[in-house]
Amino acid sequence: MRSILAVIGGMLVAFVAIIVIESIGVKLYPPPPGLNPTDPESLKALVASMPLAAKLCVLLAYAAGSVAGGWVAARLAPRAKMMHAMIVAALLFGAGLMNLMTIPHPVWFWVASSGIYWLGAWSGAQAAGGGAPVAREAA
Repeated sequence: MRSILAVIGGMLVAFVAIIVIESIGVKLYPPPPGLNPTDPESLKALVASMPLAAKLCVLLAYAAGSVAGGWVAARLAPRAKMMHAMIVAALLFGAGLMNLMTIPHPVWFWVASSGIYWLGAWSGAQAAGGGAPVAREAA
């Protein structure tokens, strides 16, 4: 039960972090007036017209969410802390992949966002003490 709660907690924290940082990005780089977020063509045009800095804000949100989610999952996990963080990474990767398949993005964004979930969650788990113990040399 604690394992499931660790992953759910990690996902909740990841989504909150992503939403908060993306909302800051939207304030800095607002979408055009009258954008219909339910229209795939409008979203395609939006992504195509987004400045590089706006796309980097989205990547920053994904990175921060992955780190935070991986950290929480590793801290709450009763054991196998890195595994819990990687489950969070896998779920975030799946959600990100669905987004990438729904809304066209540049190839570089596909590569960067796909890797950022895994690296972020791994970093979060490391920060939470979820990495493999380092063998000490005999004195």
